[in-house]
Amino acid sequence: MLPCRRSVALLILLSCLGCGPEDKRESANTADGTCALSECHGKVERIHYGGPNLTCVACHLGNADDRTKEGAHVTVDVSFNPSTPGTTYLDKPSMAELDAIDPDIIQFLNPADYRVARRACGSAGLGGAQCHIDIVESSLLLNRATLVGTMAGGGFIAGAQDKSALYGVVAANDVHIPTQLPEGFVASVEQLPAATPAGIDDELAKAFFPAFEQLCVECHLYRDGPRIPGRYYSSGCNGCHMLTDDEARAKTNDPTQDREELGHVSTHRFTNMIPDTQCAHCHISHLGRSLLAIGVRERSEPHGDAAIDGPNRGVDDPKNAVPWAEKNYVKYEGKRQIYGKPYPYFIEDEDGTKEGDETPQDIHTEKLMGCIDCHNIREAHGDSRLAVRMDSEIDVRCQSCHGLPGQLGPLTSDAGLPFNIANTTVGNLGTNKGVFEVNDDGTVMQLVRFTGALHPVTQITHVTDPMSGRHNPRTRMGCELHAGSAAVRKALKEEVNERSKNAPDSVAILYPGLPPGFTFEPVENEVEGRTECFTCHNTWTLNCYGCHMVRDDSESYRSLLTGETKQGKVSSFGLSVVADALAMGFNTRGKISPMVGTSIFFSHKDGDGKTLIDAQPFKTGDGLVGEGNVHNPVHHHTTRKEPRDCDGCHPSALDSHDSKALLTAVGLGSGRFNFIDGNKKVHLLDRLVTADYDGDGKVDDPVTLGLPTSPLFSAEAVVGTTHKTILPSASKPVSPGPLDLATINRILKNVVLPQR
Repeated sequence: MLPCRRSVALLILLSCLGCGPEDKRESANTADGTCALSECHGKVERIHYGGPNLTCVACHLGNADDRTKEGAHVTVDVSFNPSTPGTTYLDKPSMAELDAIDPDIIQFLNPADYRVARRACGSAGLGGAQCHIDIVESSLLLNRATLVGTMAGGGFIAGAQDKSALYGVVAANDVHIPTQLPEGFVASVEQLPAATPAGIDDELAKAFFPAFEQLCVECHLYRDGPRIPGRYYSSGCNGCHMLTDDEARAKTNDPTQDREELGHVSTHRFTNMIPDTQCAHCHISHLGRSLLAIGVRERSEPHGDAAIDGPNRGVDDPKNAVPWAEKNYVKYEGKRQIYGKPYPYFIEDEDGTKEGDETPQDIHTEKLMGCIDCHNIREAHGDSRLAVRMDSEIDVRCQSCHGLPGQLGPLTSDAGLPFNIANTTVGNLGTNKGVFEVNDDGTVMQLVRFTGALHPVTQITHVTDPMSGRHNPRTRMGCELHAGSAAVRKALKEEVNERSKNAPDSVAILYPGLPPGFTFEPVENEVEGRTECFTCHNTWTLNCYGCHMVRDDSESYRSLLTGETKQGKVSSFGLSVVADALAMGFNTRGKISPMVGTSIFFSHKDGDGKTLIDAQPFKTGDGLVGEGNVHNPVHHHTTRKEPRDCDGCHPSALDSHDSKALLTAVGLGSGRFNFIDGNKKVHLLDRLVTADYDGDGKVDDPVTLGLPTSPLFSAEAVVGTTHKTILPSASKPVSPGPLDLATINRILKNVVLPQR
């Protein structure tokens, strides 16, 4: 990301606008760690807390012994900000232009930029300390830096490659290559090529490939974020550790900084206390988790692709939807906007005339917990591995803190890391403070970083244990059946069957969700629960259906890879963004998870306006063409204590379920979200599997047939994620993708009683 660009805003030594060439200078080794006189940079903030008292030249280079501005500073001959002097001005520089800059200049402007971080943040000797080289080496391999997962998934969906990781926005190599790489990791990737690679035969895939260098390359840690409110961040380590306000303007004590210009961090100060607003500068892209966690979503685009005379329209947002308050937007160019959207755009409440909020805050956000209260140092800095997908870098699960039925929470991540507050990590010898307290009665309390308050952490085993004073029958049924171990599930089923035999009417009372007299089928080899906790506790589900992308060769674009001007600008037209469409499938852990739709139809017009490809779905890298929709597993961060009702995923014994919602949940398609392609074919965008209910050998329309009441005759898996669907077996785990036929049938035949 921009080693310099907006980072220059935060770097105190870029220019001494108030200093003459003969101004006297203090030594670089002054008490506050700066070589700048107050007449130059004022009382600029000390960059480092704890550890060595770093000098300006230790990070930014330069000559502390020279008494002139020109001699003391690195000579900078490039500028990324209008207010900054420079012989060459680069607005929105490409990766090639950034890579061509002298590393000394990059380090002078932003020592934390990934191009030079090894010799600055990762130095073995700055200030006499061993610095953060291990963290730097790991961070360079993160998906947030390389976009390897974005490139692999996008390339596969578009039919340009198989599921292998081939490219990143930069070339990357795992410098700690083991004898055998773990599943989901690769040894190296090449930089994304600026031209469509040879060997891609599919015409649609070839036409789509330039979209990568226009869209994907904009957002990653090798460059600064866009210079607009809410989206700006500085490159490299600064992206997290040097805070930026939503207005992206400087608030430093350095008087040389332009206070009105966008594209600057707030102050010249590193921090480990990273607020959620900083995370939102990146995680606010389409379906961004930062907004969902606070109960806010983006709106639909009901006009759909009308701008290009397309026939597709999106759903309308609720008539009484309440917009996110204007105070959350920033004044910019005479208007209020945030994250590139004008006020009013985001929706806070689906229906302001009703009591209650249909899209409430995540329970962790409500308790004033921040992202850093859950996501640990391994997730933030990586683990010296190059992952094909970002979810392979996730180390924290719900059960890390809350445990499972019959199991207390380990209070550590999957990798065994404790949840600590790190006061400093200089020399990798930080003083860490644990956040959990376990009381004598087994209750667990967690220290929240930003408030210092202790909050109770529910232990699921206490709530599912009938002998516990905290027992909740509904929680027991939901958690044990969906997430319990094989032994726990077997014991519960045997208990229910025994109760059904002796007192059938009591079953519905003691085991909420089951009809009177319900009996589980005998299972010789019970399996582990295969549902993620957040699938049921995902109180509302943001999903998106229908994206029409158009490449127009009569319009030009500037490559973010090379800086060249090329023909073939890509635009996109969205349709339906909704908060009430849960779709389920398997994630990378073989668990049932919410899925997010990423349906894309592609058109290509030549330089004369002639349509070469007319709104067609992609053929994926393994040759499959689905209903025009692809889904990926997701954690929406809309978790609440109260789970969904059972008849949101299972048929109701009282027929109180919403049939279309149920069909969407299991991936059969509801007919609610459709797209008409250039051949006039109608695609059901929430369909993840196609099914022949009546056995006539043809795919049936669930809109006319309604909810199936008997086992399905057949189901053919279409591509639902960047991976094929396979049937579950004891020897081979399920790959990410739609639910298989056996799982769908189990869900649909387990008729339940509504619990609300």
